[in-house]
Amino acid sequence: MIEIRDVTETDYTEWLRLFDLYLQFYNSSLPEEVKKSTFYRSLDYNVPMWSAIAISSETGRPIGLVNYLRHVSTWSTQDKIYLNDLYVDESQRLQGVGKALIDYVYAKADSMETPEVYWCTSTSNHRAQLLYCKVGVFADKVIYKRLPSS
Repeated sequence: MIEIRDVTETDYTEWLRLFDLYLQFYNSSLPEEVKKSTFYRSLDYNVPMWSAIAISSETGRPIGLVNYLRHVSTWSTQDKIYLNDLYVDESQRLQGVGKALIDYVYAKADSMETPEVYWCTSTSNHRAQLLYCKVGVFADKVIYKRLPSS
């Protein structure tokens, strides 16, 4: 059994531990100021971005996180939710934690009357894609991004 809840200021150390593991999973890194800003923006009522953590009932420790944000759309009168980051501790995978975190975001989206939730993942993250095919539909889109300036 797990509990999913919004982060509080006292969760920073554990949230950071999970976020760093998430970044390592994708062979990425971010400056400390970006990670700290991400966490504290999720607590700011003026910023439409949130973080939640999954807490193990066995240990009482956080075992997963999700970061998501709300934005306007040119294709709808309703805002959309972008599920930006999802991570489950390796030792806790395949136990429903990822699905519970996604369901939590779905419930939050419904309560905000923003039913469209979307996300992306690495083409090589096959395990996550197995879950995503159960909780969503493949969008058949390709993502491009601007090249860093040289």
